[in-house]
Amino acid sequence: MNVDQHLKVATWHIEQARLHATVEEGHKCGCPLNDDYAKIIEQVEAGNIVDEGH
Repeated sequence: MNVDQHLKVATWHIEQARLHATVEEGHKCGCPLNDDYAKIIEQVEAGNIVDEGH
């Protein structure tokens, strides 16, 4: 993905997170927590930003 595509995906994910936090009946975005996302979450929680060439 290029920079513009990454920013669009990030913007979409931020909006989904906002909806998860604010919609009373529970927002369902359908994003699976796969192995790649779990690894990203672990890295962010550890304070790391990793470029794996993706």
